[in-house]
Amino acid sequence: MDMDDSLHVGAAFGALILGGTVSEEPPSPDSPLGRVRAFTARYGEGALKPVHIWAAQEGRPLLP
Repeated sequence: MDMDDSLHVGAAFGALILGGTVSEEPPSPDSPLGRVRAFTARYGEGALKPVHIWAAQEGRPLLP
């Protein structure tokens, strides 16, 4: 992360405030974001609905 770039600094600050981290590595496959990315890779972005995000956050299966 280039801390001389104002966008990177803003992203790092926002992540700090929200309790997260900014990473250039792909998310863990068993994390909610990793599960959503696997779902969209398989079914396409058009198949993703809010219920899939909620299911990923709650640890439930993401059904097409």
